[in-house]
Amino acid sequence: MGTISANKLAGYSLVVGPIVTLLGYFLQPGGMLIDAEDPADAAASLAAITSNDMMSQLTGVVIALGLIVFLYGFFVLQSNMRENGSGDAVMRYGVMLLMFGVIGWVVSVGMNMSIAGSDLTVASQGAAAGALYSATLGINTVAGLLAGLGLLLLALAISTRDDQNKIFALVAAAVGVVVVIAVLIGGMDTAQLQNMQMIIGICYLIHVAWTVTLGLGLMKQG
Repeated sequence: MGTISANKLAGYSLVVGPIVTLLGYFLQPGGMLIDAEDPADAAASLAAITSNDMMSQLTGVVIALGLIVFLYGFFVLQSNMRENGSGDAVMRYGVMLLMFGVIGWVVSVGMNMSIAGSDLTVASQGAAAGALYSATLGINTVAGLLAGLGLLLLALAISTRDDQNKIFALVAAAVGVVVVIAVLIGGMDTAQLQNMQMIIGICYLIHVAWTVTLGLGLMKQG
């Protein structure tokens, strides 16, 4: 049976993971495409999640797996940078922040899956689902902030490398700043949450394109 190198596996992870996560994010009920609702409107969002319970649970699994695959790619990339010097110290901070952001998102996804399996026609379960939903908003805010800071530091670290696309890395760093600001605004003012999530979604598209280029670079290294 053949083997695959860490670089190639990490390369595939940085290409596939973000794309899979993106698909799950856009197809998640109550999100961007299916029964899109203002996330600040708990009742409408809960109705969207529970009325599409199978899709909510399926996209939850897809998002969680995509995030973990994506994170593995950065673990290997950071290991390579440690061996070759430049940007290693900042990269370590970035990976750590991104890891905690991913953990927060995975927890949030699990809570959404629990909501999808609840029965809102029962008053007590509806109240429990509402409490879970409010908690997911808080967790997503913290996770988004940590992940945004992590990607910002990762991009800055990679921009110091001669073997990477410095311009694209700096663009990714600037996008990371936008993500952090958007997360903070959405977290502090729920009236702006829907607009901020749209901005964050656009930023994630740019980060996906960047991570795909990083993945292709790792795959070429073998």
